Amino acid sequence: MKLPLFILRVTYMLARRLQIAEATRLLYMKAADFRAPELADGYSMHSPSAEELSEWIQTGKAAEKTGSPQSISNQRRLVVATTRDNQVVSHLWIATESVDASDNFSRARHLGTSVDLPPRAGFLFNAWTHPDHRGKRLIGCMISHILENRLSETEVLVTTMDWTNERSCRAFAHVGMQPIGTVIRIGRGPLQLSLLPQTANQLGLKLARQAPGYKFAC
Repeated sequence: MKLPLFILRVTYMLARRLQIAEATRLLYMKAADFRAPELADGYSMHSPSAEELSEWIQTGKAAEKTGSPQSISNQRRLVVATTRDNQVVSHLWIATESVDASDNFSRARHLGTSVDLPPRAGFLFNAWTHPDHRGKRLIGCMISHILENRLSETEVLVTTMDWTNERSCRAFAHVGMQPIGTVIRIGRGPLQLSLLPQTANQLGLKLARQAPGYKFAC
């Protein structure tokens, strides 16, 4: 890593820890360009109902971090879970129409980025894989499960990723998602600055509508 990039990375990580800045990559893919990985033996996938997810959490099959069962009651959202040995080892949420800033942040909730989506676009969020099961392309397999089973009528997939999260960026790049810009959010309370990629508007994405303060496309 070159010295200027190293200094920038360290400075950003300090600012993120202090919860005064977040920089996230905006990733985009047409569903037709998706490259489906093969699911490894011993794993299975399922999109649970709100009642099923609630039962999984109560019985310990899934952790609370999997998400709120009430969110599934909203028809704009669904979750896909990967299980092995009757335990949820990976999960992924997808939303249509919009995602609130409180559901899309890296470290600081007040610096989250809301996303308003065009028709037939889906936003991937709250993706997680247990450390013991990483490297199995499970996130890609869950995206494949969504598309192949038409669980969400989407032709375009979008997500955001912390600028320093190289591992996850590579995982999403493996299935065809490409970076189209960087979202930078700085500040606290009403004193905030948002630097938003122009490509988002060109693709019909409205970013940071819920954010206070000043916003600039760049």
